[in-house]
Order: sequence, then structure tokens, then C-alpha cells
Amino acid sequence: MTTEARAHKVADQSPRFQLLEYSTIRGASYIYQPWFAQIGASLGLLTARERGGGGGGPNDRSLDSSSAAITGAGTLALFPVSRFPFNAYYERSDTRANGELVQNDTVNTRFGARQSYTAADAQSSYSGSFDRSTLTSPSFGRDTVNALALNANRLYGSHVFDLAGGYTNNRRSNTGESTQLKRLYGRHRYSPDPNLSVETLGSYTASDFHLVSAGASHDNRANFTQASTFGTWRPDDDSPLLVTGGGRFFQSTTENNGVGSDARTLTGSAAATYALTRNTTIGASGVVTQVDASQTNDLLTAQTGSITHIGDPRQLGGFIYTWNVSANAANQTSTLHGGRRNVGGQLGHNVTRDFAVTQSSALTFAAGQSVNNTYDTVTARSTALSHNASLTWRLMPTANTTGFLSVLGADSRTYGHNANRFQLFNAQATGQVQLNRYSFAAANLTAQAVQQTTPESPPSGFDWVVNGSVSYQHVRAFGVPRLRYFAQYNINDTQYSTRLQGDVNATREQVSQSFEQRFDYNIGRIEIRLSTRLADIDGKRNGLVYLRVARQFGQF
Repeated sequence: MTTEARAHKVADQSPRFQLLEYSTIRGASYIYQPWFAQIGASLGLLTARERGGGGGGPNDRSLDSSSAAITGAGTLALFPVSRFPFNAYYERSDTRANGELVQNDTVNTRFGARQSYTAADAQSSYSGSFDRSTLTSPSFGRDTVNALALNANRLYGSHVFDLAGGYTNNRRSNTGESTQLKRLYGRHRYSPDPNLSVETLGSYTASDFHLVSAGASHDNRANFTQASTFGTWRPDDDSPLLVTGGGRFFQSTTENNGVGSDARTLTGSAAATYALTRNTTIGASGVVTQVDASQTNDLLTAQTGSITHIGDPRQLGGFIYTWNVSANAANQTSTLHGGRRNVGGQLGHNVTRDFAVTQSSALTFAAGQSVNNTYDTVTARSTALSHNASLTWRLMPTANTTGFLSVLGADSRTYGHNANRFQLFNAQATGQVQLNRYSFAAANLTAQAVQQTTPESPPSGFDWVVNGSVSYQHVRAFGVPRLRYFAQYNINDTQYSTRLQGDVNATREQVSQSFEQRFDYNIGRIEIRLSTRLADIDGKRNGLVYLRVARQFGQF
């Protein structure tokens, strides 16, 4: 039994106050014998009283209401320890009862089933599953995702066969949006010995998107079919010769708001590399491609040759120095555009050094530079100059404390044809720190900035993307036994509407940043939690404070 009082504030709206009470009964047992069937169930009753709102604007409705909801779950496992287990589940949850960080109260109804089979010789396995998730809320109506998946695997001597298929759809009642995705994938691998392998892939994907943006509907349909094979062969383990080859077929059909296009390509390729010495390698390749697109038919060929030399590492003071040089030449033909030839060369060098800061930590520094010059009979001369540098710090002072910090910067400038400048900055920090016997902190953060400019588009600043989390916990806050404190900050600048892509586990709302603090205190079977949360949800600032008191009964 749980009682919870909460205050919820959404940007541009007045605070809402809720008093929640919910009880849950759980149980588990088996039918006949545990190996035959296992069952589990829970049943919950939620009552809520809500007040507030009405003073934040025209869309802020005044609330003074009471409501009730039933939650529950059920699971069934038939022959759970056999080679052919069957599992089914049903679950109805309410975000008010499970404390999810959402902007709107939502009911999630899910059910699904999975059947698996593994052959007695363990050389083949098969499975099929179906999942359905329906989110219901007064703010957006119903959002339903259905997902069907089939998988098959088979080992037969030197052959490996994989087959997978799936179908998903998403429908949204308030906007009328809908999506459908169909996928079929197959793979065959043949490897009679370590020096010969052939892998063949085939796939089919079809999508049908009906989306609404700024009040206008957009329909997009696409079908992609492709098949490819790729093989590698080496005469023997010590041979300096490596031969590769393959073929690929690709076909696409797209339609955007009634305007369609299609394309078809057929490609064959072969390549070989030969190690003249331990440091020098030569290579040659050839490609033939037939392109058949809307009102376009072209036959393309390309032949390339290259030589690469990598110098032996050398000690320069405390640094390790390496260098490399390469040259290449290519010839291209086209029935529509005629011939084209280009030659190029690249020279690069790198230095690295390890510094022992202490017995338990070390720094690694690396820097590199390269210049690439290319002459093309169509685009004339192009020169690219690149620089990069990185610093990495690793530490492990104790068995419970580890850390990793790295900073990387790169700059690339191209002159002549396709003149541009590309800059990249990346910083990563991961680790866990045991501050004392009661407190613990962890971090996993990545920040990346990218900027690309051309003569037509002057610099406009770096585009930043930050993802990760930082957390801290203390199992004896303020020296009080059984009083636990927990704080966590999450950030995710990269957001995707994965429910539209058929993800039954995805939420409707997207949380870009959140910060939570909570205190937990247990007295026997009584659990007390005080929590505060701040979050940016779908671009709006949200705040939540709640106090929860729960009492457990029984031995489940």
C-alpha cells in the first residue's frame, strides 16, 4: 500500500497538486509442476485527487477532480526450461503509480508472446514474437505500436544461415499519423577453411509514413531491395597475396506526396593486395557498375592501383614516431560522361608518448599530420591538410575507483576543388569513484562539437551534442543509518521519435535533460521516499516534487 503527495509544474502552466493512493497484490505459482507451467500476476488499484492549474494561460485548464485506475500484470511460461519455451505477458501501468518522469499522465497497456525452439543437436534455432504497446493520455489520445518479429538460425558444416523478418506499425489518434515498416533479412556464410570465406547478404525493407507537420500531411513510401556477396581468399597462411571480390544488386522505389522515382544498380568488383615487404604493400582493383535510374542508363567502370609504405616506429626522446606514404592512380569510364583519370599521393606522420603520472595513473599523448594531393582530369587539383591531437588520462587508484578522460581535436582544410574546412572537438569522461565506505559517484559523459565551412557558407559556430549521465549516492546520509541519498543528471541532445520506427519500449515524450534528487528511508517494511525532479520534456521545463510512503506485506 502506497500513499504519495506530489506537486507538478510545467512551463507556462500553474502548479498541479496530486494526492495518490494505490495498492498492489502480487503472487506467483506453477501449474502441475514448475517445469510444466509458471504463472505470475499482480493487481493494483490507484485513486487520485488533483487540483490546480487555470492561471498559466489559455491552454492551462483548471483542475479539481478525482479519478481511479486499475493496473496489473500477468505472465505465463510454458515449458520454461525446455528447448521450446513459450512466454506470454500482459501489463497495464500508470505513470502516476510508477513515478515515471513525463509531462502528461499516461496509461501504458502492453501484451505480447514469444515462442522459441532449439533443435536437439543445437545446430538450429527458431523464434517468433509479437508485442503491442498502447499509450493513452488525455493530451494526445492513443498511440499504439505493434511489432512482429521472426528469426531462424542454422549451422550446417561450413555453412551458416540466418533469416530474420519483422513488421511494425504505429498509429496516433490525435494527429492521424501512421507508419508501417517491413523488414526481411537473410545471410549465408561459407568458410571451409580459414583462408577462404564467402558471405552473401540479402534484405528487403518497405516503409509507409503518413506524418503531419505544421498542419500539413506528408506521405512517403519507399521500398529497398538489395543482395550482395563478398569473398576473400589467401593461398596459405603465410602468403603475401590477398584476393577479394564480390557483387551487389540494389533496387529502390520511392514516392513522396505522389511523386515517385526508382533506381537500379548492378555492381561487380575484384581486388588484390600483395605485400612486397613487411612495410610495403601494392594493390589493384576493378569495378563495373550498371546504373538504371529514372530516365538514366549508364555503364561505369573504374580501375585503381596503389602502393603504401609504413615506416618502422622510431624512438625520438620519449616519443614514438611513425610515418607513412602512399600513392594511387585511377581510371574511370562512363557511357554518358566519358572518361576520367586521377592520380594522388599522401604523406603522414604521427607521434605518441605515455607519461606515468603516478603508480596508478597514466597519460597518453598522440598527434598526427597528413597532406593529400590529388589531380583529376575533371576537377583539376585538390590539396587537403589534416591535423589531429589527443590526450588520454587513465587512472585506477583502488579496485573500486577507475577513471578515463580523453580530449581529441581535429582540423582538416581542403584547397582547390571542393574547398572546405572541417573541425572536430570530442571529449569523453567515464569512471566510478568510491569516495568512502558510504558514498559512490559515477560519470559517463560525451561532448562533441563539429563545424564545417565552405566559401559559400562562412563559419556559423560549432554544433554541439552532449550525451551521458552523472550520479552520486550515499547509503548513510547525514550519518543516519538506512537513510540513502541519490542524485543523477542525464542529458541527451540526440533525440529520436522511435515509436514511429516501431519501438514498443519507447516513450511518447522525449526527455532531453533531467536532474533528480531523492532520499530513501526504510523502517522495517515501511519505505519512505522524498524526491525532486527537474527536466526538459519536449522542449518544456518540468518540475516535480513528491513524497511517497509505502508498506509491504507478505513474503513475495
